Amino acid sequence: MRSKLVLAGCIIAALHVLQDIALACPTCYGDPSSSEVQGMKWAILSLLGITGTVLVGLSALFLYLRKRAIELNRRFSDKLN
Repeated sequence: MRSKLVLAGCIIAALHVLQDIALACPTCYGDPSSSEVQGMKWAILSLLGITGTVLVGLSALFLYLRKRAIELNRRFSDKLN
């Protein structure tokens, strides 16, 4: 337990000493109106859009499969009774 606390303290101290390096890349704290920052914003938005589209598609697929399984289960239970 003590060694973990010492390790955590060393990491925090190192980050405090090297905070300029550890904060962020030049794009994040640079000029907000530069073309590099604008390109990064569009890249992030496009990746979020693609990820959202894929997740919505997968959700729709699983809801369709659930509905189909319920329907098949109802048909087979009607035939057995």
